[in-house]
Amino acid sequence: MALEKIMEVDKVELVGDYSIQVRTATKVMDDGKQIGSTSYHRHVVHPTSNWTNEDAKVKKIADALFDADCKEAYYVSQNGYPTGEPSDAKWTETQLQKYLSVNGVAWDEDDNKSALLTKAKNKYKD
Repeated sequence: MALEKIMEVDKVELVGDYSIQVRTATKVMDDGKQIGSTSYHRHVVHPTSNWTNEDAKVKKIADALFDADCKEAYYVSQNGYPTGEPSDAKWTETQLQKYLSVNGVAWDEDDNKSALLTKAKNKYKD
């Protein structure tokens, strides 16, 4: 009797803009015949995930989909503002407000974008 445990990625699905859902099937084989039922495990790969140890087909999909622009868009969707130091060209007023709030910097409702940007840049001087 030769028991063997076989694990293989049997399903890869794209979910939304930023998720690759991976299903792994596990089977126990006895002399080439499956015994028992197949068990499944699912996990999700996002643009910020480390996919170096993923199955080859998952790596290819992640490499193709998760370029720098996608990673930045994912960061904005999760945090409400872009990566890096605030700038006039890249940031909206709403993003600056969110950034200041998250970083504990006070701002007023009547602050315009320029005032918010000044407060955000002053944070870096501290």
